[in-house]
Amino acid sequence: MLDALTQFFPAGISPAWALTALVLAVLVTGVAKSGFGGGVGILAVPLMAVAIDARNALGVMLPILIAADIAAVWQHRHHRAAGAEKGPGQSTGKDLLRPCLLGGAAGILAATGLLKLYHGADSLGSLLSATVGGVCLALVALQLYRLAGGRVPRIPPGGRTALGVGALAGGVSTLAHAAGPVMSVYLLDQRMKKAQLVGTLAVFFFALNLMKLPGYLALGVIDGDTLRASALLLPLVPAGAVLGLWLHRRVPEGPFTLIMYAGAAAAGAKMVYQALV
Repeated sequence: MLDALTQFFPAGISPAWALTALVLAVLVTGVAKSGFGGGVGILAVPLMAVAIDARNALGVMLPILIAADIAAVWQHRHHRAAGAEKGPGQSTGKDLLRPCLLGGAAGILAATGLLKLYHGADSLGSLLSATVGGVCLALVALQLYRLAGGRVPRIPPGGRTALGVGALAGGVSTLAHAAGPVMSVYLLDQRMKKAQLVGTLAVFFFALNLMKLPGYLALGVIDGDTLRASALLLPLVPAGAVLGLWLHRRVPEGPFTLIMYAGAAAAGAKMVYQALV
């Protein structure tokens, strides 16, 4: 049964370490989707890519993300921002969700076109590794800058801005499954209430990940082999959600987030290094 996973392991890596990395990647996804913090999810794909190449990591992760999104939408079904009232200077999910998703669809199309352009090329694996690693490093740097008290210019409200942010999120998500911090920073900057923000993110990423499916299937990023690997890892998603709730109650968010960002930065740096050498 484990052959569905071990077939992706590169030569020279310990099977025990590869399996550990895969398990941790899925647990991190469950932790992030449980509401502990959207930013920590950026560790999942680079961690998985330590065990398997970036292309297969994208394909294996997408069904897992969709399963986690379904759980998140159900968990936060009472926080749907579409019907929530807003205060002065605040935005609701109804204001932003549609333009963000329209932009997200455009970003997905553009990124899928990039994947198609390099489909079958010898440089595809290196390109994806460099992209995923670089995106993770950039987002970690931005988040740490904010945590350290740095001021990032406020993103102006409005439909055009939402379209642009959605397009960026769609492109980053297609190439790296790492758009969580992009949307979290944007929605926080719109002074959205916490419950509305969590509910909006859950719906947004559920829809966004569904929109990525056709392109992944058409390009063979998802195939029978990756689906079997995903099926083996799916039972870990609820375990990660339970772990996230446990950590949320017992571990201060600041230290936990810093540890996760350090892991994401290390994994991202390793991917960039491997792509360049």
